[in-house]
Amino acid sequence: MAIEYGLVPNESFESIYSEICLSHNQVKHMLNQYLNSIKNMTIQLNEETLIKLTKGQVVDVLLENLKRKEIVELIHMLTMINERQSDVSSYMKYILLGILAYKEKKGFK
Repeated sequence: MAIEYGLVPNESFESIYSEICLSHNQVKHMLNQYLNSIKNMTIQLNEETLIKLTKGQVVDVLLENLKRKEIVELIHMLTMINERQSDVSSYMKYILLGILAYKEKKGFK
């Protein structure tokens, strides 16, 4: 999958992501590929809660809690991070912290 980078007018931004057709397995494979540098991740949710996740659990949390368009956008961001040869773990911690904090606030496990 090749995504061209450049300035995109706001009105067409949404249509770019809605036109990308990927199967669930393709999305899962891509996430596993981009998160290859992550073996385990520890997230301090609050003073009492420390959450430890494996790479597989990270992928599962993303797939279970993000909408399809959000996952495609995330893959796009991970592509850019990997192209500049940066580490994705800080970005993923930020995303996961938001998801897990929201789930905790709503009382989900």
